Amino acid sequence: MKHTRKWLTLLLALLVGCGAMGAGAEEGFLTVDQGWKYTGYTPGGVTFAIPLDFESYDTSLFDRMAGILILGGNADFTLQLRQFSPDTMTYAEFAARIQAEPTARWGTRMDGGSEILWYRNTAATANSELFGIALTGLDGMLYKISIFTGDGEDYSPDARVWALAETIAQTVRHQDFAEWSITDEAAAD
Repeated sequence: MKHTRKWLTLLLALLVGCGAMGAGAEEGFLTVDQGWKYTGYTPGGVTFAIPLDFESYDTSLFDRMAGILILGGNADFTLQLRQFSPDTMTYAEFAARIQAEPTARWGTRMDGGSEILWYRNTAATANSELFGIALTGLDGMLYKISIFTGDGEDYSPDARVWALAETIAQTVRHQDFAEWSITDEAAAD
């Protein structure tokens, strides 16, 4: 897990530091000036925007064993990035499950040749997942971003959590960090 934290820290530093350069030219890329920074999981090539006031929370051994890679948020929302191996669940299996769920409003978009699924819970409660995003990472694993209420547990129709969730969903993308010369060996340093 020590290496995972190094990957996440390195990824965040690179994305924030390089945001105004090449990636800033991409359509829809949010910048620090707009109140956003980028984070993600380097080995899976999954990256997405988070608000500048996003605070990372400590994860327990149980959380890490359950595949939770990122846990954090702010007063308005809580976010969890979780990884599933293909023998546990694939993107196709998860997408079929969500698309059959009568309380989920969902849609998909393409990122290169890979589909990204987003879904919104239409029967939300203060303790339920409000919004989610699922995709297959560059490593073949299923990655699921779950968004919950923040400290105030506000999920009313005009609560900020919904706008944050939609922005995160719109910015999720694949990034092959091999082109940045980031290797497993570099993470172990």
